[in-house]
Amino acid sequence: MAGRVAGGATVAFRPSGSSMVPLIRSRQQVVVAPVDPSKLEVGDIVLARVAGTVY
Repeated sequence: MAGRVAGGATVAFRPSGSSMVPLIRSRQQVVVAPVDPSKLEVGDIVLARVAGTVY
């Protein structure tokens, strides 16, 4: 999924886990899309690859 976004695609998926509650609940559908990093603002939720793991 992260690779598809890195390739320019917009992707819908249902992440599992509770680390983002209450903003995102486990198995709630989210949509991720490529974005120009200069347009990010404090409070935006992003995918990030750290040491090979996507968070």
